[in-house]
Amino acid sequence: MNVEIDRLSSLPDELIHKILSFRPIRDAIGTSVLSSRWRFIWTSMPYLNFSSEDFFTLPEFSKFVTHVLSRRNNLTEVYSVKLEFRGKASQLFVKRILNYAFSHNVQQLNVVCLLENDIEFPISLFSSKSLKHLSLEAVEYKYHRRKANGCFITLTSTWEALTTLNLHSVTFCDDIVEKCTGIFSKCANLKNLTLTQFSMMGSDTFSICHPQLSNLTLVSAFYNVKVIKVVAPQLENLTIRSCEVEHVISAPHLVSFLYKGYHSLRLSTNGFHSLEKADICVSYPPEADAHQIVCLLQHLHNVKFLTLNLEIVELLSSSVELLLRQPSPFVNLKSLKIYPERVHLWGQAPRKVAMSTELENYLLDSSPGATFSMVLREEIIAHELMAEFEVYLEKEKDNIKTSGAQAEAPAESHEPKTKEKPEIRGDMAQIKGYWENLPVQIERMKKTACLIISNLQRIEELVTVLPASKRANIQPRFSRLCAEANFVISNITDCMKIQCDENQSRSNVCFHELATILEPSS
Repeated sequence: MNVEIDRLSSLPDELIHKILSFRPIRDAIGTSVLSSRWRFIWTSMPYLNFSSEDFFTLPEFSKFVTHVLSRRNNLTEVYSVKLEFRGKASQLFVKRILNYAFSHNVQQLNVVCLLENDIEFPISLFSSKSLKHLSLEAVEYKYHRRKANGCFITLTSTWEALTTLNLHSVTFCDDIVEKCTGIFSKCANLKNLTLTQFSMMGSDTFSICHPQLSNLTLVSAFYNVKVIKVVAPQLENLTIRSCEVEHVISAPHLVSFLYKGYHSLRLSTNGFHSLEKADICVSYPPEADAHQIVCLLQHLHNVKFLTLNLEIVELLSSSVELLLRQPSPFVNLKSLKIYPERVHLWGQAPRKVAMSTELENYLLDSSPGATFSMVLREEIIAHELMAEFEVYLEKEKDNIKTSGAQAEAPAESHEPKTKEKPEIRGDMAQIKGYWENLPVQIERMKKTACLIISNLQRIEELVTVLPASKRANIQPRFSRLCAEANFVISNITDCMKIQCDENQSRSNVCFHELATILEPSS
């Protein structure tokens, strides 16, 4: 134990600080009892991780905060602060932690509010010239889930250095916003913005306007948001998840676009002229979405690498009337990939899925040199079932080895022995028990054999409906499985034979002794 402590103690302070940063500051302080080397390690940590949930009461937590900040090395700057607290943001310990962090040039700040009621969060608390990364999340205290409305915030502070902003469960309270600048105008150097569960008070339109924004992620707008408008001339990467409202987007330099939702995206744009990559996934597209999906694809006509989920292909293949007289829009396409979003290992009958000729022409005609790959559900299911089956067969082979080792152990002799009458009677009962137990063992072995055969049948059904090229890729693995399955079943058969032979041998001895029991003793 001492050797391990010494090895850890020999690490430089910077590395020890990084290791301790993954734990609450309370745990870091606890290391001070290890040795004199560790006594003051925590006082120079640039990472502070506070949580009121580590204490029974808020006054106790507040007292702890005062203790930590007063004893920390005041000359050491603070790189990052993580704060999780319950109650109002106006509490003294919140201000004390934030003021201390900002006075020590903090660069990263992650705040989680455990709320019992929706509150207004004074975002001015975060006013800082050094802050580069800010994350604010509102969580319902009782269930540890995001609040329905979350924090109500107003972006009035100026953050000159802020480049990354993550806001979770927030409602913006800006009543008057200059349309030419937008609610994020105070963050002049903002590059990365992530909004999860968000809305604008008093408006069903949420606008994001920023001249420097490079990466934008939008997840699950609140129910009252009907339209999202984005004006970001430098935007390169856009991700939209579960945000199925109308989007009006002006991003002429967009390079990467990812959308994932239950239904199709309603999109208006003046064109993505620099689009390189697009990944579109509509999990449960109803027939009514077919036209909307075609419109969405038209907006992506400059894309070079396009990925679609199989459910979209199935819908459009059954709605070919929408594609007639429609020229292929993808003139720059280099790669088209199709994959299934919904895959169920069991309860899904194998079926051949083919892309309609009309859809294939629509997607590929304008780029005949583009590579095309399509992953089918049956292909994924077959590989997953084979992986599970391989594990199962390995387990059965281990059981066979164990049984073989036990069989090789010294066994009782079945040679006739001279025994007293009561012993013969006992042996007969034991032999009877062996034969009565035999059907149970055979039934267990039969179930194992039937399960193996059923698994192979299921995999064979899936592989059969695959195109020849995909069958050829799977065949070597499937052949190995068949050989291993044959080995296991052969051993099961041998075990049943051995068990029957053992029982017969025991019976022979017992019957021989029984037949001679009445002979006079010599």
